[in-house]
Amino acid sequence: MSSACTLADELRSILSGRVVVVGVGDWRHGDDAAGPIIAARLEAADIAGVIDADNTPENETLRIRENAPDVVLFADAVDFGGRPGDVAVLRADDLRSSGFDTHRMPLKLTMRYLETELACKCFLLAIQPQSTAFGASMCEDVKRSVENLSELLLQLLQRN
Repeated sequence: MSSACTLADELRSILSGRVVVVGVGDWRHGDDAAGPIIAARLEAADIAGVIDADNTPENETLRIRENAPDVVLFADAVDFGGRPGDVAVLRADDLRSSGFDTHRMPLKLTMRYLETELACKCFLLAIQPQSTAFGASMCEDVKRSVENLSELLLQLLQRN
């Protein structure tokens, strides 16, 4: 994970104006639950503009639009080559191009669509998973990152 100060500064610099946080992932697939858990924790704290998109963020574009965001922050478990629990803030251009699969279209396309249609900025809060196998438990490193990120986002979004 980036140093806490550096990550906090980076998030502070991008989370301005109306912010929508979109948790992406599947609760049943180990570390892939990172995004939905972050979304659930923010929702439980009554943070406005939080959406749990499950595995289909493209199906939530209308709900995102209704919030008229300046910034959309997706939270998802993404293999970016780090160690389990590492965190990176990415833009659409940082994501690999990949084709459609049976579950969803690539997040990169959803991010680009929203940036074009809503004139907002989209970022991905990527958490490096260890395992996204069905039925797996979340590893301790990812759990720790999810807890830290949830707290950090709560602090930043309550001030926003």
